[in-house]
Amino acid sequence: MVLDDFLLSAKEAAIIGGLILKENFKKIKLNDIEEKGRKDFVTYVDKLSEERIRDFILSKYKDHAFLGEEDGVVGNKDSEYLWIVDPLDGTKNYINGFDIFAVSVALQHRETEEIVVGSVYIPMFDKLFWASKGNGAYMNGKKISVSNRNPELAIVATGFPFRNPEEIDRYLKAFREAMIRFSAVRRPGAAAVDLALTAEGVFDGFFEMKLSIWDIAAGSLLVKEAGGVYSNFEGKDILDGNVIAGGQTIYNELYEIVKKTLL
Repeated sequence: MVLDDFLLSAKEAAIIGGLILKENFKKIKLNDIEEKGRKDFVTYVDKLSEERIRDFILSKYKDHAFLGEEDGVVGNKDSEYLWIVDPLDGTKNYINGFDIFAVSVALQHRETEEIVVGSVYIPMFDKLFWASKGNGAYMNGKKISVSNRNPELAIVATGFPFRNPEEIDRYLKAFREAMIRFSAVRRPGAAAVDLALTAEGVFDGFFEMKLSIWDIAAGSLLVKEAGGVYSNFEGKDILDGNVIAGGQTIYNELYEIVKKTLL
């Protein structure tokens, strides 16, 4: 099946990028770091990982388009399919030697805008997550599912809007509500990791605002195929950068928090 081939390629591509990250971990020097924007950094590792993934994907699918965080869209821009890749999600963690970071690879059918395959690789944990539309979600070959814990036992993940200081006060209201309602709130610093661990049932839910499509494309499919719910802040299954995800119970709780504080 074509979808199986796409999924195999997504998994291979994530590992290709992940090996680059492993090989260069804790080797970043100050003069290797560039600032793309306010509090937004890139290194030669991000670029090399993306280049290797792009070369692999486009060598297999010459008629496809490829969107990477670092170089934008390349390939056949009129293609039916678009690969969406974050070659290093969690760059600041990586720069500082904090081993929570990931590679995210997804394939979008452009006419329907649906993500049809996705893979997230967390190199330092050696955890490879994958999913294809309608076929469930897996981690290292084991089928995974979202949790069904009650709110008082739940741990939810989030991310701070560090690039958007004008949103901090509004966001902190949501953060406060989450701290009160759930057992704990965690902030690992890589949305692809947060979504993968939500799909696995490690985290019970996740919310964040103003992410980019490459941060969330693969993870959104993982959550849905693991039996969870994924939406933007308005409750729509759209990759607009505002995210609520989790099992149904925790998703409902997070949706109420977001509606109360962020809309």
